[in-house]
Parts: sequence; C-alpha cells; structure tokens
Amino acid sequence: MALSRRGADTTALGGFGDPPPTGVPGFLPLTSGTPADEALPVKELAEAAAGVLGGPSAAAAFQYSGVEGTPELREWIGRHEGVDADRVLVTNGALHSLSLVFDALLDPGDLVAVEDPVYPLALRVLGRSHVAYLPVPTGPDGLDVDALAAALEGGARPKILYTVPDFHNPTGATLPAPARVRLVELAERYGFTVVADSPYRELRYSGHQVPQLSTDSDRVVRVNSFSKTLGPGLRLGWIVGPPWLLPAVARLRANQDQHPSTLTQAIATALLTTPGRFDRITADARALYGRRARALHEALGSALPGRIEAVPPEGGLFVWVKVLDDDPDLHAARARAHTLGTDFGVGSHFSPPGGSGSPVHIRLGIGAVAEHEIATAVGRLAEALHPETAR
Repeated sequence: MALSRRGADTTALGGFGDPPPTGVPGFLPLTSGTPADEALPVKELAEAAAGVLGGPSAAAAFQYSGVEGTPELREWIGRHEGVDADRVLVTNGALHSLSLVFDALLDPGDLVAVEDPVYPLALRVLGRSHVAYLPVPTGPDGLDVDALAAALEGGARPKILYTVPDFHNPTGATLPAPARVRLVELAERYGFTVVADSPYRELRYSGHQVPQLSTDSDRVVRVNSFSKTLGPGLRLGWIVGPPWLLPAVARLRANQDQHPSTLTQAIATALLTTPGRFDRITADARALYGRRARALHEALGSALPGRIEAVPPEGGLFVWVKVLDDDPDLHAARARAHTLGTDFGVGSHFSPPGGSGSPVHIRLGIGAVAEHEIATAVGRLAEALHPETAR
C-alpha cells in the first residue's frame, strides 16, 4: 500500500512543538488559546438545544442544509458583520474557512505575505498549497504596513496577505484604524487579497474598538468563528467575502463536506436570536479574561522583575513576552517548565519561513488557568527560565 505525496508528508509547517504532558495533577498551562471553561455558555446552549429538539421543527434540524449554511444563521452573522447575508458562508470553524479561501485563491508557487510572528496553524493550512512566503514584521501595533509597502515597492507581488488584525496570535497586538485603511489601499493598488482572521475580536476588555477592514473593497475577506465565544466544540465559523470569491468557495465546499451541521446551526441560531443573550455571554467573557490578563501581567512583574518585557493586552487570550536574558535557550526552559507543572509557547514556533525566528520571545495564554492560580503558574515559569534563582 502506498500513501499519496500529501499523505506521506510529515514535514508540514506549523505547530506548537511537542505537546506538554497529559494527566499531570496540578498542571497549569500558560500557553493555551482554548477558551476558559467558565466562559462557555453551557447552560444557554443546553436551553437552546432543548428548544430546538423539543420544538415542532425538530426533524428539520437533522436534515441536509444549504452549502452556504442556513438562512437564519447567515442573516444573524450578516447583521453582526454589517453585510448582506448573501456575502456570508458558514463553515466548520476558522481553519476550515482559511482552507476554503486558500484553496480558492492559491496555486503552487504563489507568494503569500504573512505576519512575522504568525499563527502557526495558518502556515499548516497554507502549506497544502506549496506557496512561497513573504514575512512582514509584526510588533506592538500589529502588522508593519510600512515594511509591507516597502516590499511591494521593491517588486514583491503576493497573491494574498494573511493577518490576524484583532488581538493578534501570538503578539496580542491590534492593528490601528489608519493602518487598516492603508492596508486595503495597498491591496487594491497591488492586486492582492487581504484575508483577515479575527476570532478574538469580540474579546476586547479595555481600550476602544477598532473598525474592521472594510468589505466595501473587493480585496478583503473576513474570517471569524464562534470558537472563542460559544465554544470550539460547535465547529462553527464563517467567511465574509466579495461576490467574485464566494461562488468558488461554495463550489469547493460542495465537493468536500457539503454543508455545516444543521443541528449545531439550529442550536446556535436559537441562542443568538434570543435578545441580549450573545451580548451578555461576550460581556461576561470579556470581564473574566480582563481579570486574568491583569493578574498575569502583575504576576510577571512580581516574579520576573527586570527580566522580561510584556505589554498588557487590551483583549484576546495572549501575552507576547520578551525574555531579556542573553541568548536564552527557550526550548530547554520549556522542558523544565513541563517538569515544574506549567507550559508556554516558544517564539520560534511562530516564525514563518524566512522570518526572524523570534528567538527571545514566548507566548503566554490566559484561557486555561484560573485567576487564583496564575501567580503559581508564573512562579513555575520564572523557575523554568531561571533555575539558578530557585536553588
């Protein structure tokens, strides 16, 4: 028996390194982008499911639905995104959305502009298309649009640019409004498509909301999901795209899984169309994550004074930490962290091909550790980074 070339490829880009140990009592991982259990609307989803399954249209929830998703859910997403429902296609989560968009746009050898550092699972999806990469520096203010403009002026011609503009993974940065406008102008001038992946947008807990990249441009595609608000187990996301792109995405989707789960769409729609319910769920989540983010920043300052730099995030689930040691061995520190009962993301795991490598950075996540346990987890992190101070 022989696998296909794709099936046999074990060198795919993207990932977070070796997984931490499982089943360890008291393990406190500071790396996870998983939403907090306490933030998931379990009771509300149970009520919505009971209403769907006990209602007169229960059988319809077990039937096929359209390739683009149910009209009711597309209409709610359209209102949420400020677009017509016919510009919405419901998917099985954000990575599925990216897979469909990339398959519709990319051929082998195409150039793709990506943030440096970048969300590594996006690289995994891009790798299926065998593309080339243009790393664009990304810092406290998000994507460096000046650096992108310089590369374009120098002759670079990406087919798409992939970005996480809101509470970026891994840096936590948000792209300012003027930079968003300029990014769209560059896309229109140089003919590339911006794919904006925004699963954390609803999780702002301080500062002011920044307008989304405008879908008035036919060079902008938005991707989002309910994974960070209602729960990743629902496997529900969406694409907001221009009219020239969505028919191709729908054709590809029809040839793959045909349509999202009708049942989970019905349950989500029942919850979302209950007045005020989604707003309350996201408000509670923002309050919880805001408390955790503040606790994490305070604990870092106490446990590692003068040894790290970290900007408090205004939203999302991540803090990007610069380790101020000379030439730190962060892979060895992560191995020590596992033995001490915590975990963190090593910066090099977020570097695209040709990127900086992020050799002195680590990513910390606030999703998996309760507020009252954060100081303990950070203490373990400090010992892993500087074992000599614990002796």
